[in-house]
Amino acid sequence: MRRSFHVTLAVAIAASGVGISAASVSADTKPGPGQVAANRSAQADEAERTLDAASAAKAGSSSSNAGICSMYVPTRASITSPYRAINVPLGPNCAEANVELAAWEAVHPTQGTQTFMLYDGSSSEPWELYDFDAVGKWSWNPEGAFDANFEEVAQYGPYSTDVRYGSYGRVTATRSGSKVTVRTTAMRYWAGGSKFIGWSDARGQIQWRTPGSSTWNGLKEVYSTSTGTYSYTYTTNASREYRVVLRPMTYIWESTSPAVRR
Repeated sequence: MRRSFHVTLAVAIAASGVGISAASVSADTKPGPGQVAANRSAQADEAERTLDAASAAKAGSSSSNAGICSMYVPTRASITSPYRAINVPLGPNCAEANVELAAWEAVHPTQGTQTFMLYDGSSSEPWELYDFDAVGKWSWNPEGAFDANFEEVAQYGPYSTDVRYGSYGRVTATRSGSKVTVRTTAMRYWAGGSKFIGWSDARGQIQWRTPGSSTWNGLKEVYSTSTGTYSYTYTTNASREYRVVLRPMTYIWESTSPAVRR
């Protein structure tokens, strides 16, 4: 049945007079925004043609499929490199409904369509995320799903993914007698340079705990400088572990540094 489905679908697409020209992107060489936009436009055209062909192949049929199909797209995504591929599998309910074709469209609230997830005989596909993609909440809207008999299958959605830039923190602690100085560094991803830079005006908290304990205590609020640094000195004779917890901002994710002992 799988072979029959794709042979019939290929014939239907060929009859439309437009060939499939899906563009693939390699992680080895990061293409520019213009090229990615062209690739995604081609993928969107392919998805539309494929879904239209499946719908046309179903025309006249009175049967139906009572199943439903979902995909496991993450609720949050972090941009920490020029390119990353995030695996997005279909739910097991898709196989139970004998789904052969399914698609979801990712839409940004102000930037419009971002990309498509098209499953054509596959159970998993990569979501190709670039650092020049729009940050914010993406909505994944169902675009259509069909089984091996070209019967339409219901889809879950829309799903939502919060896309933001990644961050990380570092902390060092030095002691001079009973005085301990804790220095923190906040870093955030900068898409303009495709690298991490100092996170200016980062907000967070220096925390401490007794070695062996699992309970962290607040020590000092952090307000980083223009280079992402902050320093605090206080008096204690106790041996303690320190970390910095950076709070999220609208387009930057939170992070927690490794702990140091002093």
